[in-house]
Amino acid sequence: MPFTTIAVILAMTFVSAPFFIRSARNGIAGVDGDLEDAARVDGASERQLFRSITVPLASAALAAGLVMTWARSLGEFGATIMFAGNIQGRTQTLPLVVYSQFQGGDLDASIAAAAILVLAAFGVLVAVRVFHWGRIIDARGLP
Repeated sequence: MPFTTIAVILAMTFVSAPFFIRSARNGIAGVDGDLEDAARVDGASERQLFRSITVPLASAALAAGLVMTWARSLGEFGATIMFAGNIQGRTQTLPLVVYSQFQGGDLDASIAAAAILVLAAFGVLVAVRVFHWGRIIDARGLP
C-alpha cells in the first residue's frame, strides 16, 4: 500500500481526522437533550433521532469540522511524503510540488503552486462566509 494514491488518502485522513472528530463531538454534545428525549417519547428510533434531530442541530459544527479537516489535509506534507512518497503524477500533492520545485531551483513554479494553495484556502474562507458555515451559536442555540 505505500507509495500509492490510497496511501496519500490514508496519510491525510490520519493527520486531519482529529479536527473533524473534535468539532463533531462538541457539536453533538451541544444538542439539547430535551429535544432528543421529546423525540424518543414521540416514538423516534435512535437512527431517526440522529438523522432528524442531532445532525441538523449540530450541522454548523459538522460543517466547520469538515472545513478544518479539508484545510489541514490540503497542506499536509510530512505524513504524505513519509508514507506515500513524492512520485510525480502518482502521489505528489501540492505541498510536495512546492517543495520539489523549490529544491529543484525553479522558484517560479514553486511560487505558482503555493499561489494555488493560497487561492484554494481563500476560496474556502469565502465559501464559509457566504454560506454561514460554522457560525457561532450561543448556549441557547441561537446564532
